[in-house]
Amino acid sequence: MSYTRKKKKSSNAMGIIVFLIAAAIFILLSTTVFFNVEHITVEGASNYTADEIIEASGIKAGDNLVRTSTDKCAEQIESRLVYIEKAKVTRAFPNTMVINVEASVPAANFICDDYTLLISGGGKVLDKLQEQKAGLLNFVGTDPMPGLIPGAQFQSADEHKDNAVKKLMEYFSENDSEHITLVDVTDRSEISYTYDGRITVKLGSINDIDYKMSFSEEIIKTKIGEKTEGILTILSDSTGASFLDKESLENNARIYGENMAERNAAESGTDESSSETVSETSAAVQSME
Repeated sequence: MSYTRKKKKSSNAMGIIVFLIAAAIFILLSTTVFFNVEHITVEGASNYTADEIIEASGIKAGDNLVRTSTDKCAEQIESRLVYIEKAKVTRAFPNTMVINVEASVPAANFICDDYTLLISGGGKVLDKLQEQKAGLLNFVGTDPMPGLIPGAQFQSADEHKDNAVKKLMEYFSENDSEHITLVDVTDRSEISYTYDGRITVKLGSINDIDYKMSFSEEIIKTKIGEKTEGILTILSDSTGASFLDKESLENNARIYGENMAERNAAESGTDESSSETVSETSAAVQSME
């Protein structure tokens, strides 16, 4: 190996070492001397002042941009300020932190035995109330996790029900829910909702919920009268539905009562009879494809 080649290799190695030392010095300075926070800007809409948002973030003048965890700062804003749904913190080198916030909007009342949780469209607990807030969706049977406080994300004590609630909230946040007055998730395998206070819609489980919701609303709007009351059941295979109007339901209840009276009379040895049976009212059920 010639002297020239050895000298060239030595020079390359020295260049690499110098580069690594310079990089290490730059990194050290960037986390100590350079890129310190001098300006903090707040963007977006909220119910809070810029100073309140900055204080909640934990960011202070003089903090280092590189060492500050933007994710942690955003999480602190969201948890400390109840009516901020989302926060995003970004660095604008050389000396600025930018905070962008999105306001929480009340979307639903989660009605419990002796209180109501006010819930945002993103599932955040906004308040604990004694009465429901008007003009919002009402949920029953959500089974909140004990100890939930405003600022926390809603959680159900039943993780499967928790998933059902989140999927329903996602659906309602993206679709018109003006005529839906009540959603019942008491039994997560028999989810139902009330339309316009007059039609109970039985959906079954949370599976294919987007399709079931749109399918049931289409049936209500196109095949059921505007003042008709009753129960609409989405069939288990989600390809059809059946509807039983209020008159038929009342007739079924009357016949059932008569049948029970007849059975009780037979058991007690008396002779009472009814010529009708519940099965004879099956014609009142309208199947819909």
